[in-house]
Amino acid sequence: MIFSFLNAESYRIPKTQLSKARIDRIEPLPSQTSPTREICPAVYPDQMDNATQITLIDSSANGYGMVSSVTRPIDVIADGKWALAYRQFVGANETHGQLGAATSTDGVNWEVVYNVNHNGNPPWGGYPIVGAARYPSSISSGGYPYVIWNNYSGSMADWPDECSNYGGRPYYSFDENGWGGNSWLYPINLDPIFNCDKDWWKGSPGHGYDAENDEHHVSVVYDDWTRTGSYLLTSEAVVDGYIIMGYETLIINPQHLGADDYSSSAILSMNDNGQGLLGINGIFAGNDPQNGSCNPPASNITCNKTAMFKITDDYGQSWYGDHSAFDFYYIPDEVYDDILSHWPSVDVDQCTGEQFEITDFWSWFEFDMRVDMNGDPHIVMSMIAESDYYYHFFDGYTGFYHFTIDRNYIDNPGSVNTSTGWNWSYVPLPANDSFRWNRPDGYSYLYGTMAQISLDRDIPDNVYIVANIANQGEFDPPDCDIEPWYCDDPCNTYDFPWYQYPNWSEDIWVASSQDNGNTWMGLLNVTQTPRNPNNTGPNNCSPEEQYVHTAHWSTDEEVYFMYQQPEWNFNEIGDPLGADHKNRIFAGFASVYGVYDECWMYQTGDVNLDYNINILDIVHIVNHILVTNFLDGCGLEMADVNGDGNINILDVIALIWLPILP
Repeated sequence: MIFSFLNAESYRIPKTQLSKARIDRIEPLPSQTSPTREICPAVYPDQMDNATQITLIDSSANGYGMVSSVTRPIDVIADGKWALAYRQFVGANETHGQLGAATSTDGVNWEVVYNVNHNGNPPWGGYPIVGAARYPSSISSGGYPYVIWNNYSGSMADWPDECSNYGGRPYYSFDENGWGGNSWLYPINLDPIFNCDKDWWKGSPGHGYDAENDEHHVSVVYDDWTRTGSYLLTSEAVVDGYIIMGYETLIINPQHLGADDYSSSAILSMNDNGQGLLGINGIFAGNDPQNGSCNPPASNITCNKTAMFKITDDYGQSWYGDHSAFDFYYIPDEVYDDILSHWPSVDVDQCTGEQFEITDFWSWFEFDMRVDMNGDPHIVMSMIAESDYYYHFFDGYTGFYHFTIDRNYIDNPGSVNTSTGWNWSYVPLPANDSFRWNRPDGYSYLYGTMAQISLDRDIPDNVYIVANIANQGEFDPPDCDIEPWYCDDPCNTYDFPWYQYPNWSEDIWVASSQDNGNTWMGLLNVTQTPRNPNNTGPNNCSPEEQYVHTAHWSTDEEVYFMYQQPEWNFNEIGDPLGADHKNRIFAGFASVYGVYDECWMYQTGDVNLDYNINILDIVHIVNHILVTNFLDGCGLEMADVNGDGNINILDVIALIWLPILP
């Protein structure tokens, strides 16, 4: 019974427990509080295996710099130079607003730059509210590394008092002496006509290099909190490293979107051919999920939560989409209908027999959009099944989905999953281990479980998805003598706390595809930092890898990424989330040759590959011992329970003694 509960095909929660609305967290002001978890030193996976290289770069005062999936804090250019941007740790009881940068020519040896946003005394215009660098991104050219961010500027000396308390103002800086030049300029205004009416928040940059004309192009899209909507800046020229921006454009009009808080921040991506996309994960005007109504202004506009975007062919100078949908292209209903046709149509409670009809889906806000070198869009977003009153978490169905289409057919798509239509695939990340759990603040790990796209610059069919995903691990059942309620529950319906899974941990996972995302060739956990076995109980510390971000471009041999890891014993803010603690900044790469493991989704001992471990698996091992070559492939690999390279009676004994076997 224990095992049937843990490995049921689905898990469901009432819709009231998981908000559909966007959670835009405003960073708390610093205040001294006690640590929220036991001391857990940072874990440095500097060389997990021969296929992975990860380096500790620096520390961050808190992790708010990387909590948004639309920022681009890592960039790796064709000649192998890296640039990173992040919130930087200064010291205990110091500012949380200092901006750090790091550069490398090989991804292994790093030069750290401090206080990039220095511009006065105090160095950021005031403390603690104004002057803090927020949501940094990084872009690079062959000549210079850049960082782009927005600063609290409401009470800065060069602005009148009537500015807002936040006054998010966009800046950039670069090393004027080039890579490793150690001469980063004082912050430079990105917006040529910034004024107190503006409050720019999360920003997403894209850039491309026109080799034929030796021209660099930069575009940045920002959300505006005071005016709402998303505004675009596009460079008119880039001269000796300086970016000369044109005037802003309202690129996403809030009047074209549905009810507030159900659409994401804007995201941007561009290639060296001048092709790019700019979009959101959201809903169209007329859609109000909270009240269950949808009356779009045009009959052909979807009522689904969907990825919607505009595209450019001229480095962001002009943008276009479907004229009948506010100039947005979007993933159409027939794509989602096709996905739902592959899902279970009914979820049956294994104890009561109650049935729940699956009628819809919802998608949350940790998504990504990129454009490949052919100009084709690539989108990854979460999908969860809905019935009337529940969200349903199905193993093998709940999680992240990849979408793409040949841009030549985007105005008139062919059938789903054909060469001329929209193509979708389920990315086999173990997302259920994250989505069904709540973070320390009571919200689901849906909020903060990133899935980021990286593409091969030279071979567009090579697609990588990198994610911070919780690895649930084995279940440690309660002692029935101490907690008799557990054994008295015939259906084991209790929602077990995370500390009943002693190896539960967030790790960085990489999935790869060589056929444009149609199929995925395996999965690799590249950090594998389990819980500290010396700490026990509800406050058991765990090294968690969080908020992963990828470089736009990788190669056919390596995929590039960065992430952060909270140091749980240092928190000056008081919020229990990992982002509100001091964080360690890591960056690295995984060799794609280490990613291919076709058996990653099975547990050792799951010999018949049915995602359960029970007496049937023992029967299969016995049959293999008695009947030559009874097992092969993944079944044979899972049968070597004791890991000695042989299949014999010792594996049967080891399987019997597995703690998860009923």
